[in-house]
Amino acid sequence: MKNFTSGAVRSLAFLGVVTFLMLAIALVPGVFYSGAENEAASPPVEAINNTARGFPNFDIRTEKGDGAEDRLASFRSAVGKDSSFVAAIRNDLARGEESLRSRQPDVVLEHNDRLGSAEVISPDVWKDGSELLTPPSNEARPQSLRNFLKQNAGLVGLDHSQTDSLKVAADYTNPDGNLSFTHLEQQVNGVPVFAGEVKAGFNKNGQIVRVVNNLAPALDYTSLSKNFGNPADAVRAAAGYIDHELAESDLQTNAKSSSNLKVVFGQGDWATTAEKMYFPTEPGVAVPSWRVLIWEPVDAYYVIVDAATGTMLWRKNITNDQTQTATYNVYRNRFPILMWPTVRPRARPGRRALTERRPR
Repeated sequence: MKNFTSGAVRSLAFLGVVTFLMLAIALVPGVFYSGAENEAASPPVEAINNTARGFPNFDIRTEKGDGAEDRLASFRSAVGKDSSFVAAIRNDLARGEESLRSRQPDVVLEHNDRLGSAEVISPDVWKDGSELLTPPSNEARPQSLRNFLKQNAGLVGLDHSQTDSLKVAADYTNPDGNLSFTHLEQQVNGVPVFAGEVKAGFNKNGQIVRVVNNLAPALDYTSLSKNFGNPADAVRAAAGYIDHELAESDLQTNAKSSSNLKVVFGQGDWATTAEKMYFPTEPGVAVPSWRVLIWEPVDAYYVIVDAATGTMLWRKNITNDQTQTATYNVYRNRFPILMWPTVRPRARPGRRALTERRPR
């Protein structure tokens, strides 16, 4: 009898606990959701404030209205080109794509919305038997990537000499030895091309498994202007696009910290800088420009302005909360897992973390 009573009590107690939990879930559902789900459904107040704070990102190549197309036409006209010239280059890029598909029917191409070129080149990872981009090779990875670009010159819009001139920015293998990465950068007369880069992932057999291409296509390196004007004028123009008031000291050149490619204004870690680069506005068209970095109490901006006219070409608020997570693209099946991380460096004291990957 005692055993029966004890068992009954335990059963009743268990049912009571279950009932209480069910009522709690019904009345306070948010408590039992995962943190990820809560964050997705209701972002933190700070994140909402950050979205509205400061000036929005800007790229003249993707802007609609406000005279953006007219400004692009003016850059085109300034170098003696017209719309038919750009259209012909786009047709050449399309023929290069057709040529690659004729050799590798299962290739997958993703195009960017800035220059219209193929940005991601990869095999069809969802199709069994899809071949990789290149055969096995013992060749040095930078040269293997250059050879791939030469074989697909029409697709990327570089001639062989331009491909050979690409600078090796990185070339390394993961600790497990299964994946390697090569990163080449585009320069003209020693001056970087804005976002001009190509990256490739290799498996342990030396085969290219994926290419990410942001090279500026069809540029005539010999005809590009070398006149970058006065960097101080570029700083003044850039400051105007973020309503930043410049002090007199902000325009004093720090000769000791400056170089031919980068001019530093003022002193200290938060000094304003202006860097030379060629900005591709359309396929076959690029203009001398300055990328200006301006620090503010909370935000920091990169603003790229045309060297000749001071027109804003690109703007990015490069501050982000340090709590923001990294993101990865992951590929499946018989292909090695290939992840392209977005690295978020640690913030300097009193500043928010900066995120500056090569911008699109």
